[in-house]
Amino acid sequence: MIPLLLLLATPAAAEPWRATYFINAAGLPIAQVELRFALDGPGYSVETRARSLGVARLFLRGEQVSRSEGRWAEGMPQPRVHVSEGNWRGVMRRTRLEYGPDGAPRVAVLTPAQDMPRSPVPASAIPGTMDGLSALVGLARHVRDTATCETGARGFDGRRLTQFVVARDPAPAEAPRLRCVIEARTLAGYALDRDAAEAREPLRILAEFGPRAPGHPAVPERVELGSRWWGTIEATLMDLRREAPATN
Repeated sequence: MIPLLLLLATPAAAEPWRATYFINAAGLPIAQVELRFALDGPGYSVETRARSLGVARLFLRGEQVSRSEGRWAEGMPQPRVHVSEGNWRGVMRRTRLEYGPDGAPRVAVLTPAQDMPRSPVPASAIPGTMDGLSALVGLARHVRDTATCETGARGFDGRRLTQFVVARDPAPAEAPRLRCVIEARTLAGYALDRDAAEAREPLRILAEFGPRAPGHPAVPERVELGSRWWGTIEATLMDLRREAPATN
C-alpha cells in the first residue's frame, strides 16, 4: 500500500512542504501517512512516513519510512538513491537502490533477501525503471504541468516490476476538479502463492485533485484504492503546510 500512496506527493514550490493523510477502510482509521517533499528545481527529494492506527494495529502493526532523491531531466525524474526501512508484524524490512550514471538501478540492500517465493524479474527488464517514489512523483508532475492524466512509467522496488498507466477518469467531474485513474500492473516478481492471472490484474487507484490556493502545490485531496484484505481504502488530505528549510 505505501509505495502506491506516493502519488499523494506532487511537485511543490521551491520550499519544502509537508502533507498529512489519514487512511480509512470501512469507515475506520487504519494508518497515517506523512509526506515531506521538495520537488521543483534541478533536484527533488520526497520522504514518506507511515504507521498503522486503530484496529489495524491488531493485524498489521508497524511503521515504515521511505525516501528518494534524484534530479529532473527533460521533465522526467532521474533517481539517484532510494531507501526504505520498516517493521511490520515484527519483521524488519530494508531496501536500498542505487542508480549509476546510466540510470540503471543496483540493489545494494534487500532484507530479507527472499521474503516469499516470487516469479523471476528478468535482468533485461530492469534498466530504465525507477523506484516507486520517483516513478509516481514523475506521474504527478505530469498532471500538474499539463492538467491532464495520460502518462505512464515502469517501477522496480527491488522485488517487483510494475507498469503504471494513468488516464482521466471517464466519470464526469465538476470543474476545476481533476480525477485521474492509475492502473498499477505487476509484470514480474509477483507472489507465487497467487494465481498468475490474478496477480497480474491491475490495482486501480483514483486520485482526485481540487482547486489549490495560489502558491500551493497540487496534491490530491482524496485517493481511493482497492485492497485484497481491506476492501476499498480511502486516503484524505488533512493538512498541507510549508516547512522551514533545514539549516546546518
